[in-house]
Amino acid sequence: MWSTRLNLALSSVAIVGLQLVGCSSAPPNSDSAPGEPKPNARVSLSAYGLPKDFFQPVAEKCANQIIGYRFVVWLNSDDVVVGFNTSPYCRSAPDRKVSGSARLLVFSGSGAFKVQRDVPYLADGNGEIVAEGEARSGPSGTLLFRLESVNLDAEGRSESKSGVLLLDANLKDVEQLDRFLVQTTFINHALVFQEGFTLGNAGTYAIFDGVPLKQIMRRQRDWPVGTRDSKFGDNGIAFMVCQQELRPNEYESTGVVYAGAKQRCTMTSDGDDGRIWRVPLADGETASIVGLLSDGSVVGQVNAEGSKAGRLVIWRRDKAAEVLPWIPPNYCGSVQSATADMSRYAAIASDDCNDVAGLFRLLGVGRKTTDAGHWMIFDRRLPTAITDRVFPKNGRAALSPDGLRYASFEAGELRIYSLPKPE
Repeated sequence: MWSTRLNLALSSVAIVGLQLVGCSSAPPNSDSAPGEPKPNARVSLSAYGLPKDFFQPVAEKCANQIIGYRFVVWLNSDDVVVGFNTSPYCRSAPDRKVSGSARLLVFSGSGAFKVQRDVPYLADGNGEIVAEGEARSGPSGTLLFRLESVNLDAEGRSESKSGVLLLDANLKDVEQLDRFLVQTTFINHALVFQEGFTLGNAGTYAIFDGVPLKQIMRRQRDWPVGTRDSKFGDNGIAFMVCQQELRPNEYESTGVVYAGAKQRCTMTSDGDDGRIWRVPLADGETASIVGLLSDGSVVGQVNAEGSKAGRLVIWRRDKAAEVLPWIPPNYCGSVQSATADMSRYAAIASDDCNDVAGLFRLLGVGRKTTDAGHWMIFDRRLPTAITDRVFPKNGRAALSPDGLRYASFEAGELRIYSLPKPE
């Protein structure tokens, strides 16, 4: 779930020709580390307007006050879009608000430039803490560009606004909806919006899919007390409910999470066909839900004592959980992108498990932290990662929908890599 306002109660809880501007094949002496694969294509984005200091610390100096964009997203298995803000990182003067402008560039899987578009947006947080702007895959091969802003109402008070702009592969408008986006589904990337203001555990959700965009479903949900995480799928819903041991050997459902209390959690799958099935976790374990697959199975990341990484699993009805290859136990991370059948998936693994760097950035504190993690891609049929490379934390990367390539946005370049075909 994305939001421009963050909770302030932190203390309480392949290759194209050389005639194309800026694009070339990877040179023999590229800056890839020894043993790491060379990219099939490298596109210098300075020729397309990328600010020269975009990957320097100055670009994140005011990231908690001014909304910026940096992303790379596959629209399909051949078209990839990279996005960044060309607007100022900070106010030039305390009383001068920043007007945002994001540049979107579409390239082929071989690195050939296709189309460009600039999108204006409200960047200034008006003194509120803001999060980074985001974009991801939308329904039917579209780009979902998230529009969030902090505006002043008629009385000068700050108010958050949220909207979604869908663009096609030519960066033409498909539709804009000024609604609060909860999530996209794992497979078709349908849009799930929350309707109205929610009190307690009840919520109403509208689901949109396709091009042109149409509302395909409206759901009223009364979440059980103790629901920690939930995900909508294309054919159902999955959610995690936890009880806490507030007195010896007595577990209770409560909406408050108590520090140090033992937990007992259960994953519930509620399909559109009316079939409900549950998987209890071991005592003390919690989990987040990654997504629902087309066969009704549920992908989850289990958090367990003694492992920062936890376990990545697939739960199925009346079957033992399938444990998937995952990042090393001394790292932390989450699934960043994946194929629709979860045959291949990618994560950025880090030893900064409390996201200290991100916290200090949002609070405007210039404390030095680790600058790199590991970009790792897994094939679930193989025991170890098929890609494992050092990756800058200010970079972005994404696995292609067919799992045969990945793209990265780092060090001022778009880089596209080939992956081995499945055996």
